[in-house]
Amino acid sequence: MTYSRTHQLFAPGDGVVLGVSGGADSVCLLFALYGLARELEIGLYVVHVNHGIRGDAARDAAYVETLCRKLEVPFTLVEEDVGAVARRQGCSTEEAGRQVRYEAFYREMERRGAQKIAVAHNAGDRAETMLLNLFRGSGLTGLGSIRPVRERIVRPLLGLERWEIEAYLERRDISWRQDSTNDTDEYTRNRIRRHILPYAEREICSGAAAHLCKAADIFMEIEDYMEEQIRQAGRLCAAREGPGEAPRFILSCAAFENLHPALQKGLLLSVLKELSPAHKDMGAGQVDQMLALCQRPGNREIHLPQGIRAVRSYDRVILERRQDTGQTAAALAVPVPVPRSPGESLVCKVPGGILRLTRLEKEDQGARTYKKSANLLENECTEWLDCDKIEELLEWRTRRTGDYLRIRTPSGSGHKTLKSLFIDEKVPCRERDQIPLLAQGSHILWVAGRRICESCKINDDTRQILKVEYERE
Repeated sequence: MTYSRTHQLFAPGDGVVLGVSGGADSVCLLFALYGLARELEIGLYVVHVNHGIRGDAARDAAYVETLCRKLEVPFTLVEEDVGAVARRQGCSTEEAGRQVRYEAFYREMERRGAQKIAVAHNAGDRAETMLLNLFRGSGLTGLGSIRPVRERIVRPLLGLERWEIEAYLERRDISWRQDSTNDTDEYTRNRIRRHILPYAEREICSGAAAHLCKAADIFMEIEDYMEEQIRQAGRLCAAREGPGEAPRFILSCAAFENLHPALQKGLLLSVLKELSPAHKDMGAGQVDQMLALCQRPGNREIHLPQGIRAVRSYDRVILERRQDTGQTAAALAVPVPVPRSPGESLVCKVPGGILRLTRLEKEDQGARTYKKSANLLENECTEWLDCDKIEELLEWRTRRTGDYLRIRTPSGSGHKTLKSLFIDEKVPCRERDQIPLLAQGSHILWVAGRRICESCKINDDTRQILKVEYERE
């Protein structure tokens, strides 16, 4: 009861789904919460999952169902071939079993309208998990091991060791089922439980498991503190853009360099996990690659698991996960007819917005003031071109190899490739394929929101003007 209150595991009126396998831990959980249900003001629902692995699994299910019938607690049996799930998903039976169990718990929670899932991890499980994570080179999250509360999952027995649980059941003359797989060394966790922890208790330090759990509490508190510091660091140097399903992050290298190395690594890992589906396949290796990208000047990019791409462009790094839209830059190519008569206006629907072209006499009132917007970051931008120097059919598209503009040079007019223009103006690499262009073959007349070609600028000889307005959705 004290543990539940300290960690605020339950609230009055909670419906609680219990995972009960029939082993000592889960049977203790059932009876402990049953005895406290009225005081805690909670309702209980039991789920038992038959993994289909052991021959005596049906007897475990029958035992749990009998307990629930005596206690008048609702019981649900879920049967799943975990071996088949493991083969289908290419994972271990241990991982597949865990996945099947929690899926069953969440389904029951939704069906019952419950608020919490209670599972029977104890202090020994926490110590085993901490050691397992440590051996694998885990960070703070792994060293904090199993938490008393994670989202809607609570662990009321996490403060008890196995001998305390068995003593509780024996005092009340409550039997439990033995899982024969726990007596083998088939699983890594079993080897830690059966050999490493007993050796530590016997040869190194009495109470080793309890000391490991105290250390896990310390690591958990440090992790909570670091997460808050990482959130603050993110607000300083990482801007999040885009919808929740497909965000991208823009990292300021200058601000990033001022962070402590621990915050740098924590921030990068946080961003990578947010971009990664199910927060998987991101660890120290990917963080090291990102650190090298952020710390070394030069425009380049790296590719990470889950389709994540990180691009260093001048003084910033852009991280995003590519979305398979089935389109390429070539899809952003639309024929654009030029109005033939003065006063005529044509409207074209183009990818990402609306394009309006209006032909005007130079002397028209509407053409006397050439008001333009010079920044595509605005929703609208406008440009004025010499219509006499433009063909009747243009193209609205993104860049292609060989694109060029005519520019003014000290010796007159000359060519400049679009690529060189983007480099000179420090346009980020990933944005170059997204900038709309008004083109006449490979001849770029207007780089939307930036500049026009020298050859189609209005001068004293201009007779008719083409007003081009782009309104971005």
